[in-house]
Amino acid sequence: MAGLLAAVLAFAPPLARAQIDNLPRLGDASADELSPTMERRIGESIVGEMQRRGMIDDDAELTDWLNRFALALTSTAPASGYDFRFFLVPDSTLNAFALPGGFIGVHTGLIVGTQSESELASVLAHEIGHVTQRHIARMLARQRQGSVVMLAAMVLAALAAGSNPQAAGGLASLGSTVAQQQMLGFSRDAEREADRVGLEMLRQGNFDSNAMVSFLNRLQSAGRLYESGAPEYLRTHPITSARIADIQARISEGRYRQRADSLEFRLARAKLRALGDTSVDGLQSAHLWFERQLRDRTIDEVSGWFGLATVAAAQRDAVHAREAIAELRRRLRAPHRFVERLAAQVELDAGQPRAALALLDAALARDPSARALLRLRGRALFADKRYAEAVPFLEQSLELHRDDPQLWELLSEAQQALDRPALAHRAAAERFVLLGALPAAVEQLRLAQRSRSTDFHVASQIDSRLRELEAQWQREREERTSGG
Repeated sequence: MAGLLAAVLAFAPPLARAQIDNLPRLGDASADELSPTMERRIGESIVGEMQRRGMIDDDAELTDWLNRFALALTSTAPASGYDFRFFLVPDSTLNAFALPGGFIGVHTGLIVGTQSESELASVLAHEIGHVTQRHIARMLARQRQGSVVMLAAMVLAALAAGSNPQAAGGLASLGSTVAQQQMLGFSRDAEREADRVGLEMLRQGNFDSNAMVSFLNRLQSAGRLYESGAPEYLRTHPITSARIADIQARISEGRYRQRADSLEFRLARAKLRALGDTSVDGLQSAHLWFERQLRDRTIDEVSGWFGLATVAAAQRDAVHAREAIAELRRRLRAPHRFVERLAAQVELDAGQPRAALALLDAALARDPSARALLRLRGRALFADKRYAEAVPFLEQSLELHRDDPQLWELLSEAQQALDRPALAHRAAAERFVLLGALPAAVEQLRLAQRSRSTDFHVASQIDSRLRELEAQWQREREERTSGG
């Protein structure tokens, strides 16, 4: 394991090696259990680095939908007592993965590739099962030195992805190899245990349990046909005939439950299919695909027209986007937040911020807490140069979504446009805190301190927040130095 760590670090730039030192220490090597608090901090560190390096899709609409969708599983008895956060990874492969602390990454390709809502739920339930049974925590506790290697490889792969895709692939492969060696002793048992827990969540969440078998059978068939290019899920979640038979036996014990796909699932999948490749050729190919599917009636009309509207919007083709949205609205019983946000985006991109605001105001009257709508309205107010109106609106939005970095960024820009540098730096600092960049946050607050264009009350708030963040930064540095 020490040799593998040396090999990993040999490929790492200085910044990447420094990032390894920034990982939380795993604690006393003699401890039998990794505490849930430390497990969560490890997960936060990895997710934070992935976010900083652009490996997480920041689409608020799809991310919030995914977490709403998963709520049907996480609110069941087997998942009680755990805090889950689902995030999207912009990757066309069929895969999902659980990180320490309840963080679950879902590749966009998985959502596009699943054939039903219940199939997607079966994969998420399996990953939730890994978390609730503490498979990762147990692995980290049993072989701590190797665990650091695995975590290091994951973070290094994230770091490399921003500048060198080939290096990222090599490092990720190394991390996967180490992970497989780590879990070799109990991976089959862990997979069966996650299946068992996942099936119970599917039942309690009112999903079709048979979807787990259909998904695994299809992946297994794909693996036999394409050994060199098998779905990524096969490599991270070994599938055996015995495992599928075990699932089928468990399903036979319960009653069959069929579930129709929801409108949001169909729209989310269409949006991801439309934006899978945003190059000129990729968007044209997606346009032709949706046209063909509609012509052959192999896709429902709502999904098809939403896909065409999404493609046209990405092409900045306002005329065809408006036409597709009109066709889509005629097929919907009521306005939908996905459709109205897209319509507003088309108007904003066409240089019509007031038309966008009218659409957004109507949509927010129906869904006042929809994060994607709030973000877009903030941008529309900024585009219309209504900075004085944007500030209180964004402050109210942050009361609902205080952990949204983009809302803080918009607030910082609006304050700057109003020539309020201290307040702009303070908002920028909160954005950096959420991104896990404490040094940058501290620097922003120091810049806010040096700006004298604020009143005593705000200055006191800035001073207090600066002391808080400096103390937090110091604690983290001391922890890394002492080994936790």
